[in-house]
Amino acid sequence: MDDYLDQLYELDELLELEAVDEFRRRRVIKRRNPFEYYSEEEFEQRYKLTKECATDLLKKISHHLPTSLNRRGLRVSPNLQLLVTLGYLASGNYQLSMGDCTDMSQPTASKCICKVSAAIAELAPDFIKFPDAAEEEEVIQQFSNIAGMPGVIGCIDGTHIPIKSPGGDDADLYRCSSNFFSLNVMGICDPSLRFTQLVVDWPGGYQDWDVFSGSRLFEKLESGEYQGHLLGDSSYPCRPYLLTPFPAPCTEKEWHYNAAHASTRGLIQRTFAVWKKRFAVLSTPVRTKLLTTKNIITACAVLHNIAINNGLSFNEPDNDEEEPLEEPEQLEVEDGHEGLYRRADVVLRYF
Repeated sequence: MDDYLDQLYELDELLELEAVDEFRRRRVIKRRNPFEYYSEEEFEQRYKLTKECATDLLKKISHHLPTSLNRRGLRVSPNLQLLVTLGYLASGNYQLSMGDCTDMSQPTASKCICKVSAAIAELAPDFIKFPDAAEEEEVIQQFSNIAGMPGVIGCIDGTHIPIKSPGGDDADLYRCSSNFFSLNVMGICDPSLRFTQLVVDWPGGYQDWDVFSGSRLFEKLESGEYQGHLLGDSSYPCRPYLLTPFPAPCTEKEWHYNAAHASTRGLIQRTFAVWKKRFAVLSTPVRTKLLTTKNIITACAVLHNIAINNGLSFNEPDNDEEEPLEEPEQLEVEDGHEGLYRRADVVLRYF
């Protein structure tokens, strides 16, 4: 009889322990709400968006986000998923991004970042838009106000975003001329430092011209859809739709043209520099899968444009933080006769 009672007591204890364990696994942890915890200034400094901007963004992407991301049954709210991701993009540091949720594991944070970055990247067509023909004249006038350069509809350049080695037989395609693995990201900006085009698909071993000539915008410009032109450095061949500086100006007019060209084209360098300072994740090797890395880069550009659209302030990078000026690549494509004629005509008529 005593053995039987002992067995019953042991069974009761086991059932009690299982109930406690089940409660622990299924408990809902109350986390602090960063929207309430931080002041407006602290919030913007930490996440690079205002609370209002973050709320509006969450409405646009929440249908893409899961309501639970880990195996313990702990619910990770969509707003926390967004803020963990914004914190990571701003700092480039998993630990700092997880500071708002000390009980969140790094695998869970990684899942958040993957899902949210993809959702934000899907907004790119709504926030990264090249001006259409109806908007062309207004953009041309805005660029002209900077340094008197006529006919400009955008400034173009490439920048290398460091990544981890993608591995495989094609890994060396991603090794750039500075001998690190990267994606060669093409950007075009408007006078407000807003991205109007972004291409993130090309390995770092390819030239800027390769990236541009493989883009949809290139096809539109080639077909004569626009009257204006882009400004690019000598990494690009001179074309009627993409004017470059004179490599060796000989006349006063050519010197004036080069000066106006440099002052205006410098906007894309400033855009890249502000973008990378705002989102530190872009300045150190992104250690995610390649698709997620591309989504992260695109998401940062979308967020950058959202910040500009809403008039959020930004600090210009210090001199030692500015986008470094690289030596122009050795072009394998020659300047076109029509491009040289267009450039000469601009010099003759405006300088």
